[in-house]
Amino acid sequence: MPLVLAGGKNRSRVMRVKMKQQKLRTTMNQTQIPISILDHLQQPALVLDPEGRVVIWNESIVQYTGVAAEEVIGKGSYAHTEALFGERRPTLANSILTHDNPGKNYYRLLHHDSDELLAESRIPLVSGRKVTCMATPLYDTSGRQIGAVETFRDAPGERPAGVPEDEMQVLARSLPDMIFTLNRDSIFLRFLWTGGEEMGLDAAEITGRTPHALFPEEEADFLSRSARRVIDTGEEISETRSFLWHGEQRSFQVTMHPLHDAAGEIVAATGVARDRARELACERTLHETSRFSGLYLDLLGTDIYNTSMVAATIIGMLRERLSGEEAELAQRVKNSIEQGITVIKNVELLNTLNKHQIRLEPVDLDAAIRSQIKRHAGINIHYEGGSCMVWANPLLEHVISNLVSNSIKFGGMEVQIDIRVVETENIVTLAVTDNGIGIPDHLKLNIFDRFNQSSKSTPGSRGLGLHIVKTLVKNYGGRVWAADRVPGKPEEGAAIKVILQKC
Repeated sequence: MPLVLAGGKNRSRVMRVKMKQQKLRTTMNQTQIPISILDHLQQPALVLDPEGRVVIWNESIVQYTGVAAEEVIGKGSYAHTEALFGERRPTLANSILTHDNPGKNYYRLLHHDSDELLAESRIPLVSGRKVTCMATPLYDTSGRQIGAVETFRDAPGERPAGVPEDEMQVLARSLPDMIFTLNRDSIFLRFLWTGGEEMGLDAAEITGRTPHALFPEEEADFLSRSARRVIDTGEEISETRSFLWHGEQRSFQVTMHPLHDAAGEIVAATGVARDRARELACERTLHETSRFSGLYLDLLGTDIYNTSMVAATIIGMLRERLSGEEAELAQRVKNSIEQGITVIKNVELLNTLNKHQIRLEPVDLDAAIRSQIKRHAGINIHYEGGSCMVWANPLLEHVISNLVSNSIKFGGMEVQIDIRVVETENIVTLAVTDNGIGIPDHLKLNIFDRFNQSSKSTPGSRGLGLHIVKTLVKNYGGRVWAADRVPGKPEEGAAIKVILQKC
């Protein structure tokens, strides 16, 4: 039986499986195939348009074949067959479009009428799977054929020839979900749930009974009311229900859709109930893990920060009593400790940025720059200065600090840093350049990304500091990018440029 749009071509034959019973009820034009069911179908499926081009290659067939959708979507000339079987020739869906019989060398027919083909493929997929294929036509609301859909499943190992396995049974065995169909009298016409076996439920005994034989009264009433509502109005219902059942608190995400007969009339409500108990348990575990990791991070950050601050203070006092080379060495130790303090601040800052929204206010960029130059005493930093107010917040100092620390990290204590501020009518451009090792061109776009893979193994990576810079600047409504100190010569040093909004 073909898949038909609501109000489409009438067919007298009763569909044998749920996938064939449901009609596609999605708005479409001449070039758009409705995909509402196929998107959620966990059975491998493809759709061809009237010219034999692939218009749908669902996620299930991607996983089933290992062939990505972009490799076949929009292609004709039997490209889908080559992806499936390794050769270009018609499949059952093509036979539906051309109204020809499939080749006997390729298929063993199990069922064939004017609207449906069911056959076992004599040739296995490229992956080696032996499959059973089913194809049906697709019609638009005027009854015009607009394509063909073909589904695939593993060929069963032992079953009588000519008797196809029930697709819904196949799907139900592979899913943890409860799948059911209720009629207007709230009778289960179908009930499938592999998870019920753990509770001692026999699905076969539920079919033919009402929800009151299975669920608590309130939940059974909900299912009955919802089924009648779906049948009467044609609308879809989705709701999460939590209740005590078999001595446990359970939570189900229940979704119900109208089910049409061959004439397009709504005759039942079909639904899926997903047990969210495991999902909720995972969410609780994740929440607890996040809470404890945050606690450990706070404790660790505080202890290391306090210890480092004490060490930096002592080294600073020692440096004042020294002179010459010894004073310079003491200053280098102090700078190294402060680099560690910056790392701790960055981790804490990133955690803060993920939790709180930034409020912008006028900030003196010149003051922020001079404060960081003072903090990095002993480093050769050139800055001409100038009054300039930008839209930011007090965290702007972390942008300056991380840019300077980045130059020191990759240029050493002898690095020469130049800070320049250029004002235009509405924006301010801040540039921090150095004569360090520079940034290779292929890394320039990614150095601001947190946990960038290349940063773990490629010299010139910039770590968490520049990610902090990018995050803050983005929140300020600005932009940041990497360039060369000398254009076209990355080996002669780096330049990090930031655009901020001028007050």
